[in-house]
Amino acid sequence: MSRRWFVIRTKTNRETSARMQYERQGHEVYLPLIRRTVRHARRNLEVLRPFFPGYLFLHLDPESADWVAIASTYDAIGAIRFGNCYAPVPDWVIEDLKARERNGAIELNMLQSDWLIPGAAIGVRLDTETVASGIVYSSRGKANVVVLLELMGRALKATVPIDRLCRPASG
Repeated sequence: MSRRWFVIRTKTNRETSARMQYERQGHEVYLPLIRRTVRHARRNLEVLRPFFPGYLFLHLDPESADWVAIASTYDAIGAIRFGNCYAPVPDWVIEDLKARERNGAIELNMLQSDWLIPGAAIGVRLDTETVASGIVYSSRGKANVVVLLELMGRALKATVPIDRLCRPASG
């Protein structure tokens, strides 16, 4: 079976330490970070903090993974699961997070304005595997875009969250 991304819960404020422990074990780890401004000693400092406090991602083969070792890793609590089933994270989620990174941190207000202009071809993720083609119509604030979707031979106007958009496949 192929490798998948899994969410690992960590101890409070120990994400970086858990990441180092997993890296020492040879795992591919992704810990998305965000820049935060904190006030300390009457100064504002910019620091990196986990985007998802208490969690990180491991890329591994679920069939051959040693889940006991993963759960017993120092500063980690274990993988998120439902009953006996470990829940994988779709690859596009990790790809989207990585695409929003600039200088080692995710930029939330990074509106991809260079390609989200009216008339531009766009892809809209309907689910983890389905992408519909569309055209940007207009923006709706900072979080949404109005898109003309081509569905069943008709153009349908829809307001779509920015995080569901992707660049169209070239070809």
